[in-house]
Amino acid sequence: MKPGNGAMGPVRDAFGSAVRAISAKDSISFIVPCFNEAENVAATVGSIRAAMNDLDYEIILVDDCSTDETLARMHELARDDPRIVVLHNEVNLNFGGAYKRGLRAARAEYSMMLPGDNGFPAESIAEVARHAGAADIIIPTVINQGARPWYRMVGSRGFTTLLNWLFWLKVGYYNGAVLQRTDLLRKIEIRTNSFAYQAEALVKLTAGGASYTHCQVRINEREVGRSSALRWRNQKAVLKTIFHLIAAVGPFRTRPRSTQADWAARERP
Repeated sequence: MKPGNGAMGPVRDAFGSAVRAISAKDSISFIVPCFNEAENVAATVGSIRAAMNDLDYEIILVDDCSTDETLARMHELARDDPRIVVLHNEVNLNFGGAYKRGLRAARAEYSMMLPGDNGFPAESIAEVARHAGAADIIIPTVINQGARPWYRMVGSRGFTTLLNWLFWLKVGYYNGAVLQRTDLLRKIEIRTNSFAYQAEALVKLTAGGASYTHCQVRINEREVGRSSALRWRNQKAVLKTIFHLIAAVGPFRTRPRSTQADWAARERP
């Protein structure tokens, strides 16, 4: 039975928010930034296809000047699938820069970043997507933290705690595959090209009054290659983004318009 159907009332997620089935009107642009993901990009596309089935979506594959066969694999995937758009960066724009280029090409009502490492299984993609419409922003929180190295888990928790403290937010995770209204994303300027692009977007959108809610997902452990998120160059860019947000937004003390059920559940002892 699909969520939201039947006589037993609405299905609710782990936070108590009502969840409905994805409908045809909930079109989604999946933006997939890739740098040297030749061994993973096909599996990532396969996960999206399995999650969305025959629903309305497009996949925007962004090759960020890869040095392996990523671009060739992308073109192979797009050859027989009109829903796939391939973009190639002549120079490396970093993760956030690749995402922003994909966002400019997005045509759907909602946009969702997915890493090209197949880190999100089909079930998790579907879980995020089926919350479309519950709020302006759908933020997935990871329940199997052990799928990532301990130092990434510690760094992520520290980053989340810092931003929530600075801006008086209760965001569960700033670096995930967030689903956002495309029109709202185009109303803000995302300055950073670093891995902190999502944090910048979330802080600016919530400061502007956008509502958000959470859902719970599982992630896959990377099977091929390694992440560059914790390289010193990226960490410096993250710090620069935090200082920019303090100057541009300022620590604000008004609660964002999260859904009532979400707030009640997250504040429950």
